[in-house]
Amino acid sequence: MSFHDETRTELRITYAHQIKPHRQRWLWAPEGQGVIPLGTGTIAAGAGGEGKSTFMLHVAAQLTRGTLPGDLEGQAHPVIVFGPEDDWPTVMVPRLIAAGADLERVAQVQAATVTEFHTAERELKFPLDLTLLREAVDQTGARMVIVDPAPSLMDGDMNKVQDVRRSYEPLMALAQDKDLAIVLINHFGKAAGSVGAKLSGSHAWRDLTRSYLAFATDPETDERILTQDKNNYGTGRGSWKFALESKDVDTEDGPAEVGAVRFLGASELTVGDLINRETTEPAEEDDRSAAQAFIVDYIRERDAQEANAGDVIKAGLAAGFSKDEIKNARKRCKAPRILSAKSSFGAGWVWQIDSEGVTPIPEGVEGVSTRGRVTPSTPTPEGVTKVSCAQEVTPSTPSLDRVTPSPDSDGGHCQSFACQNYAADGSPFCDHHTELRRRVDTALTGEHAA
Repeated sequence: MSFHDETRTELRITYAHQIKPHRQRWLWAPEGQGVIPLGTGTIAAGAGGEGKSTFMLHVAAQLTRGTLPGDLEGQAHPVIVFGPEDDWPTVMVPRLIAAGADLERVAQVQAATVTEFHTAERELKFPLDLTLLREAVDQTGARMVIVDPAPSLMDGDMNKVQDVRRSYEPLMALAQDKDLAIVLINHFGKAAGSVGAKLSGSHAWRDLTRSYLAFATDPETDERILTQDKNNYGTGRGSWKFALESKDVDTEDGPAEVGAVRFLGASELTVGDLINRETTEPAEEDDRSAAQAFIVDYIRERDAQEANAGDVIKAGLAAGFSKDEIKNARKRCKAPRILSAKSSFGAGWVWQIDSEGVTPIPEGVEGVSTRGRVTPSTPTPEGVTKVSCAQEVTPSTPSLDRVTPSPDSDGGHCQSFACQNYAADGSPFCDHHTELRRRVDTALTGEHAA
C-alpha cells in the first residue's frame, strides 16, 4: 500500500454564514402541525395491539396516493416497508388494500443470497445491509421507510446504547441525505412513569430519533390515542385519536378480515393520561368521584347546561380541587358525559352535558343532581339506553347536602357511591365525604353569590 492510499483525518471548518438555512419539511402534518418529519427518523411505540403498524400503513397509503397532509401533499410517492413479523400475502397486502394504498408504490425489500443451486431470501439487517437499503431507495424513489419492528432488524442488543446507535444512526444519515422519513416501530416495556420511560430497550431509541409517537387505547371508549411525546423540529406536541375498524378484503381464497384506521382528529386525552391511570387508595377514588359530582352539578345549574371551561376550573379550585383533578374528572364523567366544545359565541372552550348520552341516574348517588323521571327510549343494538333530547325534564334541586338519610344510617355504611367506610354518628356519610360535600357546597354558594 502506498502512502497516498492511506486513510487520514483532516480538519474541516465551516462557518454558519456558509450554510444555507432551510425550513423543516414534514411528511405528515395534520392541520398544519408537523408530526412526522422528513430527513430524519421517528420512533413509534406502544403495547401490542394498539394499532401502531396499522396506523403507519394508513399514513403510507395516503402518501402513495398523494393525499397525505404535509409538504408532499399532492405528490404520490413510493414507500418501503420492512415487516418480518407479518406475512405479506395474508396480512400486509390485505391491510394495504384496506387502507386504500396504491400497491404499485409499496415495496417489500429483502436480501437475496444466490448460489449455483438455489436462491435464498432474508430480511435486511442494519447496519450490515445499509448499502442495499440505499440502493432500494434509489431504485424506488421512496420517501418513507417503515421498519416494523425495529429491534428485530438490528444487529446487536436493543438494550445497549452503542448497539442501537451503531445499527440505526446510519439510517438517520440516509434519511437526511435522501430527504425521506424513516419510522422505527418499537414496543412499550414494563417500566412505569412517563411515556418516555415506557419505551422498550435502551434510551438510545428515543435519543437518535427526532420525533417520538406513543400509542395507547382508551378502555372507556376503545379509541386509540396517538400522542407526540417528542418533537425536536417543531413546536407542537399534540394528541390525536383514531378507531380501528374491521374490513373485509376480497382475495382469491375468499374475504380476509383486517383492521383499518378511521382518523378522528385531535384529542384532549394523551397517552400519558392513560398509562398513569393506576389503582389508587379509596380516599383518592373518593376525591375523584367528588370532583365529577362537582362538575356535573355546576354545569347543570347553568343555562343550556354548559359553562365556560375556565369558570368551572376556577370554581373547582375554590372548592379545594386541583386543576388536573377537575380536568381529569371531566374526561371520566360517564352518566352524563361532559363534552368539551368550542363556544358558538366565540367565548373559548365550554364544557357541556352530552344530551345524547344522558341516562337516568340512580337515586341516592352522591353529588349528582337527579332529574324528573323520564321514559328511556328503546335500547340501541349495543345495549346503551339513551334518553330523547326532546323530552321535557324538570331538573330538581342539586343533591349536594340534600340526600335524605336512611333510617338505619347511624352505624351503617356511608351512602356515598361505592364508599365502604362507616357513617359518622348522626350522619348518612363518613367524615371524609361529609367534609368533601361541605367544600363543594361552599364553592357553589360562593359562585351563586358572585
